[in-house]
Amino acid sequence: MRQVEEKITKRKRGRPTEAKSIDKDQLLSTALIAFSEGGFDGTSVKTIAERLGIDGSLIYYHYKTKINLWYAAVTHITEIYNAKAKDTIKLGKDLSTIDLGKALTRQMIYFIAEHVELYKILMHEMTQQSERSDWIIDTLMKPHSDSTIAVLKAYEKDGYIVDMPICNYTSLKFSIITQFFLMDNVSKRLYGIDVYDKVEIERHADIAIQIIYNTLFKKKK
Repeated sequence: MRQVEEKITKRKRGRPTEAKSIDKDQLLSTALIAFSEGGFDGTSVKTIAERLGIDGSLIYYHYKTKINLWYAAVTHITEIYNAKAKDTIKLGKDLSTIDLGKALTRQMIYFIAEHVELYKILMHEMTQQSERSDWIIDTLMKPHSDSTIAVLKAYEKDGYIVDMPICNYTSLKFSIITQFFLMDNVSKRLYGIDVYDKVEIERHADIAIQIIYNTLFKKKK
C-alpha cells in the first residue's frame, strides 16, 4: 500500500549545489518509513540516501543534521493529516457533533492505514524519555489533547458524555483505532487477513466507530 521506494527514480550522485536536485516530499516520506523500521538510532542518513539513490551530503545540505530530518519528516506527515482533518470538518459542517466525530474517526483510520509508519514512530518514541519524546508531547500530543477536551465538551452539550478520565479515553480510543494495523503480520499468519485491504480497512472502521461511540460514550439521562 505504501510503495514509496518502488516509485523512486535513481539519480546520479553529485554535489548538492542545486535546491531542485531533491524532492523534499519524497525525501521526508522515505525518511519517515526508514525511521519507523530502524528507529532513530538505528537509521542513518546514508541508509535514507541509498533508498533515494542520492548522495547523503545532499540531505545534510538541506537539513544539516539527522535530528532535523527526523523533525521535518514527522512534522510533514502531521501537517498532511491535519489538512485532511480540516477538509473532513468542512465537508461535515452540517453534521451533528457526534456524526462529525465518527467521520473524523473514519478519516483517521484510513490515514493510519496509509501511513502506519507515523504511528510506529510515535509508539516507539513514547516508550522512553528523550528529546524526541518531549518534542512529540509538546508539539503533537498537547495540541491534540487540548482539542479533545474541547470536542468532549461539545459532545456533552449534545447529550453524550465520556465517563472516564481523558487519559483513559485517549489511550483506549487510539488502541482501538491503531492496534489492528500494528498486528498486520499476526493477522496474515494466523487468519490469512491483509489488514491493508480496502474491505478490511472499511470493516475495521465500522467496528471501531461502533465500539467507541456505543461503549466509551454514554447518552446523558
